[in-house]
Amino acid sequence: MSVLRFLWRQVLAFDRVGSRIPQLIQIWLAELFLIMPLAFFIGKAIDIHGAFGVPGTAESMPGAFWGSLAVATFAGLFFVRSLVKPRIVKGSWSPVVKAGAGDFTLVAVNNRARVDYVYLTSHPSYALLLLITAPIPAVMTAATENQGDSTFYWRVSGIVGLIIIAGMALARVLAWYVFRFGRSQLDERLAGLRVSPRRLGWEIAWKPVLMLVVMMYAIVCVPLGWMWIAEKRTIADLPEVAVADGRTHVGEYRRVDGRLAGPPVYWAPRGTGRGGNNYAGAGVLVDLSGGGQVLLLAESLSVPDFRGVMKDVDNGRIATTGKVIDSISDDQVRYYGFPDDEGVAEFGAPPPDGRVMVLLSYP
Repeated sequence: MSVLRFLWRQVLAFDRVGSRIPQLIQIWLAELFLIMPLAFFIGKAIDIHGAFGVPGTAESMPGAFWGSLAVATFAGLFFVRSLVKPRIVKGSWSPVVKAGAGDFTLVAVNNRARVDYVYLTSHPSYALLLLITAPIPAVMTAATENQGDSTFYWRVSGIVGLIIIAGMALARVLAWYVFRFGRSQLDERLAGLRVSPRRLGWEIAWKPVLMLVVMMYAIVCVPLGWMWIAEKRTIADLPEVAVADGRTHVGEYRRVDGRLAGPPVYWAPRGTGRGGNNYAGAGVLVDLSGGGQVLLLAESLSVPDFRGVMKDVDNGRIATTGKVIDSISDDQVRYYGFPDDEGVAEFGAPPPDGRVMVLLSYP
């Protein structure tokens, strides 16, 4: 029991996490309502004026974004005040004692040596809470990678959000270590304690926040990581596509591994839109090592993946996965721009060994 208590209170710091969750959630929410509304407003301003070679929309700023700026300003005042005029918060910590008992070591919490500790709301450990918000703008940026400029607003808003998060973390570090706002008052309260302020700072401030962030990331990242590994194993077990699969294994997934037989082709039946790089379909010919060709096609939602695959081409070799198809539907011709005669018009006649069509996708 004493070992479990040691793990719960000292190693994992769950007792301190639980007691501080309301305060930590308040800080996280206040920072969230500063980061995201401000990122949306700045991102929209950049989107209107244009940047990085992307033309602006030249529209007026919608009222909703002015509201976002007002929310961000209100939350920002609390953030700045917590750094410039930090409040003192009380906490406690009990040291651990160990005693040898033969082949065993007993571990127990010494509550009689409990230490009351105070810390400031500007403590740099709170910067770790920004890691809870960081995945939001990070996903906005990553999800629009390899997409056309029609998603420029989301991409630039994600980048701005990450910059704001980095700036807020830096502000906490500067307020604590450089400007030392409120530190003199804190040092007076900590004078004469039986445990060093550095040790108490780790036990009371850093460890609880760190464990909260680790737990939240583990809840999300462990299942996603397991799914990613399972997908990689599934792909590795797929057979390599062959020309004969176009007759015998239609609808099944195959690995595509070969050399590019020509440049990729992109289609936009309804126009390329903003920036001239928003495509509804794509295709490329791949020569197979076993003979024959693959016509690798990508529908609208898979075009960003297609672009990513093309960026990963190494010395002309391409490796990806897709589903074998035996025909192109009217909808694919109309909405994605696919050729309507098995690729002859766009890519020429099939070689003597034949050609198989594969639709870029993942099992």
